[in-house]
Amino acid sequence: MYIIVIGGGRVGEYLVSMLIEEGHDIALIEQDPEKANHMAENYDILVIKGDGGDAKYLEDAGIHKADVLVACTGHDQINFVACQLAKSTYNVPKVIARTTNPSNKVLYEKLGVDVVISTTEAAAKAIYAGIKGFSAVLTFSGDVELIYATINKHSPLVNAKVKDIHMPWGSILAAILREGDIIVPTEDVTIMENDEIVIINKKGVENKVRDLITGK
Repeated sequence: MYIIVIGGGRVGEYLVSMLIEEGHDIALIEQDPEKANHMAENYDILVIKGDGGDAKYLEDAGIHKADVLVACTGHDQINFVACQLAKSTYNVPKVIARTTNPSNKVLYEKLGVDVVISTTEAAAKAIYAGIKGFSAVLTFSGDVELIYATINKHSPLVNAKVKDIHMPWGSILAAILREGDIIVPTEDVTIMENDEIVIINKKGVENKVRDLITGK
């Protein structure tokens, strides 16, 4: 795919490095000369020095042929304008935006932006997950959560068969991840130390799920 990334900061650079590994063609727009030079010197990509919210620089980056545009600067105004142009003027098939203000997600969604990621919200959810004793907690449709947790050696679930695990009402063991493989949790599957488990539950049940995993 041909992907335009706006923003060559830490988020943008990390994203570019991952996309290059997958073999995508990348164009980067960065208005800070030092960051732009750093990206040009370290990555074999097209680097445009300029404002990603300016149509001129978007066209220089080849937006007419872009499959995806990712606006991930730390400036919401630049990201918003870039996404607006990508969607309304250039009809980019997929547009992804980063926002530092969770309340701006509604504005992006009204533009038709396909994916909106609030870094503030993501950080808060990660902290929340840690407080709850999980690796991650994602919320869907208001009252449905996806819980991700690692089974350590102290968990009572170690060496337990799935059929013997009594999940709290309103929760389902959805998957087991083991050494990079996805295991369907059928009745005779045994949970092992260092397994990563995925649980889907109704919001409000997470404390019971945590107790099941930790034995506390």
